[in-house]
Amino acid sequence: MIELSRRQRDCLRHLCRLDSYATTALLARQLDVSERTVRSDLGAIDAYVRELGARLERVPGSGIRLVADDGARSALLAALDAPETAFPRREERAVAVEVMLLVRPTVTFQQMAEVCDVSRQTMVAQSEDFAAFFEVSGLELCREQGVGSFLRGGELDMRHCFTGLVTGSDTRDVARPVARRELAPEHLERAERLVCDIERLQDATFVDAEALSFSLAYALERVAAGHMLPEPGSAQRVDPTSSDEVPAAPDDLFLRSLRGLLSEAFGAPQERRYAGALVFAQRTTSVGLMHRGGAASDDEAALISRDLIAALCELHVIDEAALQHLIDGLTTHLRAAIYRCRNNIQVESELPRQIMVSISLLYDFTREQMRLAEQRYGISLNEAEIAYVAMYLDAIYESSARESVVLQVLFVCPFGLASSSVLMTRLSYALAECNVVGPMTEGEARDYVSRNAVDLVVSTTDCRLDDVPVVTVDPLLRQSEIERVKSQIMQLSYSKICSYFLRSYATTVQDESPTHYVRDFVRPENVRVGVDCDDWREAIRIAARPLLARGLVDGHYVDRMISAVEDYGPYMVLTPRTAYVHAGMTDGARENCASVLVLSHDIPFGPSGEKRVRCIVVLGIHDAERSLLLGLAPIFEREQTIKVLGRPDVTASEVLEQHD
Repeated sequence: MIELSRRQRDCLRHLCRLDSYATTALLARQLDVSERTVRSDLGAIDAYVRELGARLERVPGSGIRLVADDGARSALLAALDAPETAFPRREERAVAVEVMLLVRPTVTFQQMAEVCDVSRQTMVAQSEDFAAFFEVSGLELCREQGVGSFLRGGELDMRHCFTGLVTGSDTRDVARPVARRELAPEHLERAERLVCDIERLQDATFVDAEALSFSLAYALERVAAGHMLPEPGSAQRVDPTSSDEVPAAPDDLFLRSLRGLLSEAFGAPQERRYAGALVFAQRTTSVGLMHRGGAASDDEAALISRDLIAALCELHVIDEAALQHLIDGLTTHLRAAIYRCRNNIQVESELPRQIMVSISLLYDFTREQMRLAEQRYGISLNEAEIAYVAMYLDAIYESSARESVVLQVLFVCPFGLASSSVLMTRLSYALAECNVVGPMTEGEARDYVSRNAVDLVVSTTDCRLDDVPVVTVDPLLRQSEIERVKSQIMQLSYSKICSYFLRSYATTVQDESPTHYVRDFVRPENVRVGVDCDDWREAIRIAARPLLARGLVDGHYVDRMISAVEDYGPYMVLTPRTAYVHAGMTDGARENCASVLVLSHDIPFGPSGEKRVRCIVVLGIHDAERSLLLGLAPIFEREQTIKVLGRPDVTASEVLEQHD
């Protein structure tokens, strides 16, 4: 039986009570989530109701409704109202235990079992999940016989881990109730009062005041237990989001008052710095003292926001009404960013580095647009601020373009109709946002692929189809197989939306400027072809050698490029068989530059060899004057360029003559 999350159960309850159609917008408002989340949930809900003799009917222009007779509808309501364990899903139990381990000094398996309402043995069996989770956060899960489990690691890592759980979209629904029960009431009450005082002080409301309250309460709890952040200059790492005491100019009433409020709760300067960083990281729903600096400041944020949305609209139609919550969030963030910029408050963390890597096209697009904003309005944001703006633009663009890049998945299964139908149902549940066709035999699949565009084939047999990736799964389609298919879908979806963005961008640029060639961005001496290499790390080093030899980048820049791939995966493969690797503007590039390496054969790229590449493009990024990525990627995305790079006798001159 398929398990539904709490949100999915609430959505189904609503559908059960309706006789008419409900739009995804209506369901999203009822559940307080995005329409994209609702569309994703409907696949699981449809699979669930089919097991009870019902189905979901989708009618374009009308919406979704539950089709079920009285018996099936009653059975569904009874199943939804049946008592469930405190945390029925494995993932939910993991989050609950992780919060307990972060708050309590020690936790026994029996205590975990009692909170999750399962057996002690169930928690023992799941213990490796907890250890793996904390290892990613730089923490070690230790066990002492007769005492229990406890965490060991840096204090800042502990706090960041806790904040991640109570703010993460996939974890907060479980983490917050557990945190409210585990944290000392006096610390939570004090944190909530502090948040209310800050809101009154700045005449604005935090978008997620509860999250800020939990993070501050956890900091108070850690301090009370004797776990302090290290003082500046100590051997341990300090908070990367704040490099100084909460600043306050003599005439800045808000900052002086904020420092006074924080001093009442946090005695040590480093603790006040940390609390101040938490406050400034939060978005607010209206503009108050925190963002006041005259009407011009507000106007600039709104104008820049409108300029950014207008630039996106040139690439794809944006439904601004449906995405107003994201656009409002972008505008509010820009107000805070302008405030920080003018008051010399620097936002520095590792997250922007991940953003630069994982959504590099939208990041470069944002950087290019913010360069125009600097010329128009005199607002200059640093890399970190631009990265957060890029997150908003990426969410807006992907939400708008998603329906234009839906993956076409073909299901091949030679088994009988009953078995194939069960597998098809499970596959549709796993791939809710894809168009799944089938099941069909291998022969039928070959005929279908010859006549239709297909992005992925999922097959229960060892099937080989030209130019279409195939994932072979066990006929039972176990959970591990579903996760493998989902991973492939994520990579293909990312690649497809990158291609869609590049085609749109190239069309827009061509309307305004002449044809661009590789030679316009890369010097002839920086192109190497026919190089024999089997390791992606070595390939990056070879590709960077011409830039190193000419002093355009230093060794640290090369190391940072490699570590970016190791840390975040093969997101740099933005176009077929070509990886675009780079580091940040402060990592050691002395000027904007680029080099191209064409290998003699394809090699696996990434820590797990997830993608295959033939070409490595190294981008030295020194400033935002010109985006080499947005200049080169549309050229390397063209089918003609891909064919030329794949020839064994390709020359450097031919590479330089490729154009958009």
